[in-house]
Amino acid sequence: MKLEGSKLLDRTQLDALIAKGLNYVHFSPALEPTYRQQYKNEAAFEFRFRGPIIFFLYAFLSYGIFQVLPDGEITRQWFSYYGWVGIIILGAWVLSFFKAFNPYFDLYTCLGSMGAVAISFIIIPIIGKESNDALLHAAMMYAVVIIYGFVGMRFYTAFIAGWVGGLIAIAVTLWLHFDIDWTALNRTYTFSSILGMSLAYAIDRQHRENYLQNCIIALNQQEMTQQAELLELLSHQDPLTGLANRRYLNTVLDKEWRWAVRFKKPVTVMMIDIDYFKNYNDSLGHVAGDRCLQQIATVLSSVASRSKECAARYGGEEFMLVFPMTSTFEAKRIADLLIQRIGDLEIPHPSSSISSQVTISLGIVTIVPQMDDQLTEFINKADQTLYEAKSQGRNRYKIAS
Repeated sequence: MKLEGSKLLDRTQLDALIAKGLNYVHFSPALEPTYRQQYKNEAAFEFRFRGPIIFFLYAFLSYGIFQVLPDGEITRQWFSYYGWVGIIILGAWVLSFFKAFNPYFDLYTCLGSMGAVAISFIIIPIIGKESNDALLHAAMMYAVVIIYGFVGMRFYTAFIAGWVGGLIAIAVTLWLHFDIDWTALNRTYTFSSILGMSLAYAIDRQHRENYLQNCIIALNQQEMTQQAELLELLSHQDPLTGLANRRYLNTVLDKEWRWAVRFKKPVTVMMIDIDYFKNYNDSLGHVAGDRCLQQIATVLSSVASRSKECAARYGGEEFMLVFPMTSTFEAKRIADLLIQRIGDLEIPHPSSSISSQVTISLGIVTIVPQMDDQLTEFINKADQTLYEAKSQGRNRYKIAS
């Protein structure tokens, strides 16, 4: 029986569960309900194939009993009782084909098994004295062993089915005032029940060990996927600011440039520089400088947050924003918003000659690229426009003509 491993438990919880062991064939409260549900679904599916085998063994044993029974009323009486065992097997087999009954697999197999044990037991004192009852005892042992080892119930469910079925049969037999051969009962029913319990316990425990292994495999796969995603993210991300790095920026620029050429749509880039940032580092230190870069990056990422937009650290204190399908008019609005938000940060800049706070300069270029246009020239134009904004007094933006 193959069960898909669950990812409900982390590695610490799994290690604790393994250390605790499965002597009680029961998982923690967090995992047991999930395991039971998966087990019921898989057990019901497998019973579609086990049911015919069980019925064949039942029919083969029934034929052997029929051969040794005397003709007449005893045979008809035996058939009227033992035939119900076959009906129970077929009924459970039919239910296994309906997924809606999968959550009730333990219930209908447990009740059916209890009925099969009780019927097989009760037949012995009713007609056993008037016939050779060896095969009747064999039929009861068959029912008990099959229930524990072949139906597919979990250990505790099989335990209830086997012993409660026997207790019901004893109660009914005594209520009908039939004698019970307790010696034969211990040699057949009790022995087969203990044998079946051992078999069911071993099977249930093995299933749970396999399930734990699958959980570990699923957890390993999840961790590997998360690590791969983290590595992918780190390969695209600037470690200090959390923005896209230069490598990923080049990928985005190339992709958006090709798209703009193909569909004849505008694309805008903004080259941004923090004014007099070298002086800021020299006066306040690199720790403060890193903190300033992070604050600026937060504003930039909030502005370039829509699909396909990109905010990247271009190098040092320079950043670049990419805005696909953005006109010059929209770019002007974004630039005004950026300068306002940077001002709202009110980051002190004691070494700036233009303001007491940190400011930025922007070079903006918008183009609807043609086939013969070059991306490198486009980027150089943004860099040149930024230089013009800085030469005109900084703390402003310049839009390329």
